[in-house]
Amino acid sequence: MGKNAIEDFMTGADEGPVTAAETSPEAAAEEGEVSLDLTDVDYRYLTLRRAITRGGGKIARIRMRPAMLEDIDDWSNAEISNRELLARLCDLPPAVLKKLAWDDAEALMGIFHQVVPEFVFATPKDDA
Repeated sequence: MGKNAIEDFMTGADEGPVTAAETSPEAAAEEGEVSLDLTDVDYRYLTLRRAITRGGGKIARIRMRPAMLEDIDDWSNAEISNRELLARLCDLPPAVLKKLAWDDAEALMGIFHQVVPEFVFATPKDDA
């Protein structure tokens, strides 16, 4: 370790040895599931003006996670639609999102525009 934490960070001295999982995608896949570590501050939240009833409960707030490269790859490969991308980021089925009041849907789309790359909206698609 260097004299201080900033020096360690700049030189990479605080990172420790590089493992096989860091150098090889195949080795990383063999190690088990890979996930993105998110905390509450990474999510965007929308408190709905009109709650949605789903099953026996109510949805009064929607939490949207940031888009990952995997999400954008699936979208660009036409594996998922814009609405399915939005639903995936919110961890809700598309059918639930379709029940949003328009002003809530518009507010949610504003957040969606903040968490996905601009080219997603510039590319013509036939859905939300």
